[in-house]
Amino acid sequence: MDIIKLESTYQTPYQGKNWQDTKHELPIKPKDTLSFCDLRNCSLEGLDLSMVEFFGCRLNGTLFKDANLHKARFIGCFSSDDYPPTDFSRVSGHASVVHSHLHYKGEFMGDSVYIDDNFWMGDSLESKWPDVVAAAATKTLSDRNDVRYNAATKLGGLDNPVVAPILACLLADDEWDVRSIALETLGNLRHQEFPQGDNILLQWMFLRLGDRHSIVRQTARKLVEILSPPNHVLFASINRMKSSESEERMAGVLAAIELCRLEEQYSSLLEPKIIESLLSDEAPDVRQECSYLLEILEDC
Repeated sequence: MDIIKLESTYQTPYQGKNWQDTKHELPIKPKDTLSFCDLRNCSLEGLDLSMVEFFGCRLNGTLFKDANLHKARFIGCFSSDDYPPTDFSRVSGHASVVHSHLHYKGEFMGDSVYIDDNFWMGDSLESKWPDVVAAAATKTLSDRNDVRYNAATKLGGLDNPVVAPILACLLADDEWDVRSIALETLGNLRHQEFPQGDNILLQWMFLRLGDRHSIVRQTARKLVEILSPPNHVLFASINRMKSSESEERMAGVLAAIELCRLEEQYSSLLEPKIIESLLSDEAPDVRQECSYLLEILEDC
């Protein structure tokens, strides 16, 4: 499969948003990108979604009725045949669908929809994932965390990297063991660059260096050794220390701790002034972990 590069002209990047069953209008505007978002049973009816990029989004029951999809892209998205279809009734514009599995109803109006290397019109849109892969991906949508866990393991055994964007949704799961196995599976699937959005997938994976659970952080640290991601990918995790939200700052400090425990070289990614400012952070746990980080740096 060809490597798909995500556009760099986004207005707002949304990552890992759980908007399932949201009743109010979502704040999506033209040129936004949504990655690893749960949009099940949400309404995007009548919105201008021109040039919006949906990457690895869950789309069962999502309502696109009367939306403008001009140059919108659906990459690695999934709506299971076992749940309500995505509603594309009376949409307009020229959208593209790549490496996705879409169970849908309605007809794409306007010019056409581009799917992989073929043009498809109206209700000729077909599933692109093998049945066994789609069946395993369906299990990731379960309300039961043990089923989601087993689904991640199953997807790893099938060894098909097309599911990586949807598997990445589990990195925002409420259960730490599901996040950990999903992260481990994604690492195993990356024999070479992912066929879709390799850089954004790597950044999302290594944000788990700042996960609130230590075992997930350990899994991420092991993957740093295995995959040797470029520094800019790791910096995205550390850079959370600059956030205005204490939870994000905490994640950034935890990520820095994991990296500096792993290799002294990663200390060069840190900004001393930021660390110094966090020593007097308003959040006690941030101050505490930042002090621990300084101890590690002094021993380097």
